[in-house]
Amino acid sequence: MDLKQLNYLCALAQERHFGRAAETCHITQPTLSMRLKQLETELGVLLIRRGKQFEGFTPEGERVLAQARVLLSHYHNLKLEVEAMKGSLTGTVRLGLVPLSCMDLSPILARLHQRYPNLTFEINDMTADDILQGLEDNSLDIGGGFFEAEELAKLNSLALPEQGVAVAFGPSWQTRIPEVPTAADLAELPLCLPKAGMYFRRYLDTMFAQQGITLQPVLSSNSVYRLMRAVHSGLGCALIPTGSVLFTELSGVETRPLALPAMARIGALVMRNDAQASVLAKGFFEVAKECWQLAESDDKNDEAVL
Repeated sequence: MDLKQLNYLCALAQERHFGRAAETCHITQPTLSMRLKQLETELGVLLIRRGKQFEGFTPEGERVLAQARVLLSHYHNLKLEVEAMKGSLTGTVRLGLVPLSCMDLSPILARLHQRYPNLTFEINDMTADDILQGLEDNSLDIGGGFFEAEELAKLNSLALPEQGVAVAFGPSWQTRIPEVPTAADLAELPLCLPKAGMYFRRYLDTMFAQQGITLQPVLSSNSVYRLMRAVHSGLGCALIPTGSVLFTELSGVETRPLALPAMARIGALVMRNDAQASVLAKGFFEVAKECWQLAESDDKNDEAVL
């Protein structure tokens, strides 16, 4: 058994397809299949359920896969630790973000890249549950989104200030939305909202229902881009987390705070809180704290001037 075989096993788990896993590992499919069969022979157990195509892992395969991920994580971290000893940080920081959390990580990425020019970044749009799973199986270094307090207690987290909810709208709706709108003010307006079932939408449905209002959006989408385009075109107004740079950067689009109780989930950046936390994740968190402390200092200075 060698690290390459374990890497092939993890690639197959990620791709769920022999051909794509082989491409990811830069080898041919026959080579991938042969090496995995050699691993099974050496261990004396069947790891993979095969039919005409990949059908999943056996119970034994799932246990071996979990240990393979741990071993590869330690190996990867060892290499990064050695580079860090030399004063360098290299590799790809893998991030998973809940799109509607609307986190602007650009200042953090820019500061990191300036400090460590060999770093690269990969950002994936994911649900909060998928992010937690990605951290668990070491396919992610950093997550960002809305999380339950009990989940945050298991992780190293950097909580965002309570942001609240805002209404995003184009010029044609300006006169119909008060400076501080309430749920009742929006009841008759065409709304562009996340799809039913998404956490932010469930939160909105619950808050409006408590006031006897059933949300019936003119557009529902799991794509932030689609919601942005709908607002920009004047189709309707969107309800979004306050502070979204995505919507406020659209020409002619304004936002106003909406009076709603706080969400149960907490907006935060998260990483593992154990020995398997990657050096890249630790470096990212260090710079994230620097950036947010700087932003807080700037806000206090602005308040002092006012």
